[in-house]
Amino acid sequence: MLMSTQKNHPQLPQDDLKTYHVGVIESAAHRALRKHKDKLLKGYGISGMQWYVIGTVADAGTAGIRITDLAKSLDTTLSFLTNTVNLLESKKILRRIVNENDSRSNFVCLNKKYEKTFNEIELSIRAKLRKSIYSLISKEELKTYRQVKEKFSH
Repeated sequence: MLMSTQKNHPQLPQDDLKTYHVGVIESAAHRALRKHKDKLLKGYGISGMQWYVIGTVADAGTAGIRITDLAKSLDTTLSFLTNTVNLLESKKILRRIVNENDSRSNFVCLNKKYEKTFNEIELSIRAKLRKSIYSLISKEELKTYRQVKEKFSH
């Protein structure tokens, strides 16, 4: 059985697929998806990583999430996340809540005025992804892809 790879890579039987071939395919797929999502989000004035931060904060609800927990959840550094939160706060997308139990940490939540925009962006991006890049694969393949990525992420 031949496995289809990127256009610049030879088609090899799956058993002969080299680890670096897989790495090149993974990298190319990651870059293509990131580039496409960033292009879609550009019209909203945010990047893909900012969108992930916004979405994760929104999932935390009105009580918010500690920045340290947010950094762990997104597997990024505290300094990067602090800068990102500061930027999103200056854009009135996120807001900080003082932690009354620990003055050294704050909670971050979605700005109430941004909730409608957040929901509009989610629905719009989801629809555009389904019509574009996700239309290249079946719903079952997308589900499998997501499940594999979740397993690899742990």
